[in-house]
Amino acid sequence: MFLLVDKKMWWDFLLQSYANQKGLVIISIMIAGMVANLSVEAWKWQYLVRTKSVLSFKVALTAVFSGITAGLITPHGIGDYVGRILFLDPENRLENIASVLFSRVAQLCITCITGIAATLYFCFVIQMDQRVLVAFVLAIVTLLAIFLLWQFRAYLLDKMKRIPVLKNIENWFELLRVYSNQLFLTTLALSALRYCIFLAQFVILLLFFDVQLPIEIIIIGVVFTFFVKSIVPTFFDLGVRELAAVFFFSAYHIADEKVLAASISLWFINLVLPSIIGLFCMFHIDYTKK
Repeated sequence: MFLLVDKKMWWDFLLQSYANQKGLVIISIMIAGMVANLSVEAWKWQYLVRTKSVLSFKVALTAVFSGITAGLITPHGIGDYVGRILFLDPENRLENIASVLFSRVAQLCITCITGIAATLYFCFVIQMDQRVLVAFVLAIVTLLAIFLLWQFRAYLLDKMKRIPVLKNIENWFELLRVYSNQLFLTTLALSALRYCIFLAQFVILLLFFDVQLPIEIIIIGVVFTFFVKSIVPTFFDLGVRELAAVFFFSAYHIADEKVLAASISLWFINLVLPSIIGLFCMFHIDYTKK
């Protein structure tokens, strides 16, 4: 196994892997998947902001690219909120912070739901691991907290108005009052579609780098990896997903470099490449507006 810190060796390995007809086909499929993934996210966000703002799909997609750029360089993806809402009319920007939050929470719900099954598989089929059990408990607690917050959102928003520190930002989340259960289910469905695209990308990359395991094991490994990445706090996207993937597939004696190469490729295509595009999208923001 070669070390990740040996940049030249990694560059040579990846270049050799992709510098052929099969590699170019895989890159094309990955880029198509990235565009499809972000298009679904743009569609989802366009659907969520429609109560306050009317956006074309083109503007929504541009905002999503911009959000990825801002989110990549800020802790916990906070910049994603700013990168998106700057494409809205000034009077509707702060009120639509809730739409970005709602979209991200729905995505987290899907990751937690699928992650619960993956963690149970890991503990009872591969090996019992206390760290994985902690992740399982965190997923249950997260889903329960989201359910309670959703059911009592009106009550909590009313309470925020009475707290001096929070009353000035309460209007940022007023949009949650008008969101219905049907809208929540639709958002979850679109989030699940995004998840399936992302999962398919990772599975294809693992197969491309010759991870020889039954397809169902690979899928469970990918689900487990996404889950760990979502619940572990991190200031930077690169690292946690890679360690989680290595942690799972090492139980099947899969070479670390194969798993790392697939994970790094996924990171580059779905985050670095869109963030570069997002830099150009930011030129379309009218910074003269208050």
